[in-house]
Amino acid sequence: MPEAAMSSIADNQDAITQAPRARSLVSVPLDILAASLSTYFVVAAFSLYWLTAAGGALLAKVLPRSLIERAPLAWLVCSTAIAAVATQTIAGFFPDYTNPFEIACEVGLWIALGLFARCYLVYTDYPDTFEGLKASIDSRWLDRLIASHLHNPIDAIFTRIWLANSVALLPFTAMLIWPSTINYLVLIALGVAMLISQFPHEIIDHTNIHTRVFQPKIGASPAARRVLRMLQLYFENVLSMLVSRTPHFYFAQHVFVHHAEGNGPKDSQSTEPYDRTSFTDFSRHAFRQGVHLVTGAPVVRYLWSRGKNRAARDLMAGLCAWYVILAAVALFNPIASVFLFVSRFIGGNVQSLVAFWQHGLVDRNDTTHSAGNTIDFAGPEHGNLGNDYHVEHHDQPGRHWSKYYELFSRSSVKEGGHQAVVFHKDMFSPLAFVAALWRKDCKTIAAMAHIHGIELADKRALEAEIIARTRPIGVAERTGVLARADEAWSYLMALAMPARFRV
Repeated sequence: MPEAAMSSIADNQDAITQAPRARSLVSVPLDILAASLSTYFVVAAFSLYWLTAAGGALLAKVLPRSLIERAPLAWLVCSTAIAAVATQTIAGFFPDYTNPFEIACEVGLWIALGLFARCYLVYTDYPDTFEGLKASIDSRWLDRLIASHLHNPIDAIFTRIWLANSVALLPFTAMLIWPSTINYLVLIALGVAMLISQFPHEIIDHTNIHTRVFQPKIGASPAARRVLRMLQLYFENVLSMLVSRTPHFYFAQHVFVHHAEGNGPKDSQSTEPYDRTSFTDFSRHAFRQGVHLVTGAPVVRYLWSRGKNRAARDLMAGLCAWYVILAAVALFNPIASVFLFVSRFIGGNVQSLVAFWQHGLVDRNDTTHSAGNTIDFAGPEHGNLGNDYHVEHHDQPGRHWSKYYELFSRSSVKEGGHQAVVFHKDMFSPLAFVAALWRKDCKTIAAMAHIHGIELADKRALEAEIIARTRPIGVAERTGVLARADEAWSYLMALAMPARFRV
C-alpha cells in the first residue's frame, strides 16, 4: 500500500479514537460571520431562483416547452439578448421604486430571465439513457460534428453545456465590466446566469479533470486536433473564469488532495469534523472553502508537502492571472471587480453543497473506504453523466464516466445490495437531501435510503444509522443555547432551499 494512503488511514483512525476537540467560545464570532455569509448566499439564491421561476411560470402559459424545443439554441440566444436589453431600461444604477415605469422595467427583467432560464434548461437537457444520449447527440449538428472527432464520442453531450454557458455568461459579464452598462439589473441577470450554470459546469469540469472531454480520437486530422485543443484551452482558461473558477485550481485540489485523502482529516474539503445537520457547520465549511478559493494557501501547502510542485505552481499561476484581471477591471470599474471577487469567495457555498451531498453521511467505523464516506444517487441510467455514481468514481477515478453505471449495477445486485448509502434521485434529489439534513429530518432521509446490512423495513435502525453518520468526527458537538440557536436557524435555511432547479 502506498505510503500516502497508509498515512491517510492512520490520520482517520487517530481522529476517531482521540477525544473530541472541545468547541471554543473564540469560535462563536467565526460561526456568526460564516453563518451570515452563507445566509446571504442561501437567501440570494432563493430569491433569484423563485423570482426567475415566477417569470418563467407566467411565460409558460403562452410559450409551451414544445415550441422552445423546436429550436432551443436560437431561443437561448434570443432570450439572452432580450434579458440583456431589459437590464438597460433604467436611468440610474438602481431602479427608482417611486417611478412606476422603472418598477415595470424590473418586473419585465424577471419575466425575461424566466424565459432565459427556461430556454437554458431546455437546451442543456439530455435523456436518461445511453441510447437516448447518442440519439440526442445525433440530432444536433454541432454535437454530431464534435462527436465524430472525439476519442469518446459520447462526451459530445457536454457540448450543449459549455455552449449554453458561453451564450449565457459572456454578454452579462461584458455588461458587468463595461462602466456604461453596469447597474443593479445587470448584477441580477449575471447572478441568475451564474446560479443556473454552476451545477452543469461542475459536471463537465469534474469530468474534464479526470478524462479530457475534448480528447481527439486516434487518427483525427491535424485541423480537428487544433480545434479541439482550442476548445480545451477556452473551457479551462476562459469559460471556467466566467463561472468564478480559476485555471488549474480544481484540478490540483480535486485530484491531488481530495482523491488522495478521500474525505479524511487532511482533505481540504473533508466533511468529517462537521455536524452535517448543522447550517452553522455547513457555513464554517463554506467559509473555509471560500478562503481556499481566493488564496489557495492551504491547498498549495499540502501540494508542496507531497512533492506536487508543478500542480502547486499551476494553481498559483491561475490565481495570479485571476487577480491580474481583477486589478485591471478595478482600474475602471471597481464595482465589477468586487462583484467578481465576492462571487468566487461566496462560491465556497456551492463547493460545500456538493461536498455535503456526496460525503454527508460518514460511517465512523469505515471512514477510509469510499463506501463508508460517499453517497450514490440512483436515477438516470448514466447517473447524471456519471456524476451521481460517486462511490464508483472514487474507487476508479480514471475510468470514463460512461463505465460507472456498469460498476454500480454490479455492486447493487450483490448480496445485501450496494455497500454504500444509495438514494433514488427521482424521489430524493441531492438538494432535498441537504435540506433534510438541515431540518435534522433523519426520519425522512432514512425512509429514502438504502444502507447495506439494514433491511428497508427496519425504519428505526435505518434512522439510527443515518443519525450516527451525520455526527462530527473528532470535534465535540454543540450543546445548550448554541445548539438550540443553530437548530432553529438551520430549519429556516432548509425552508429556503429549492429541492430542484425547475423553471
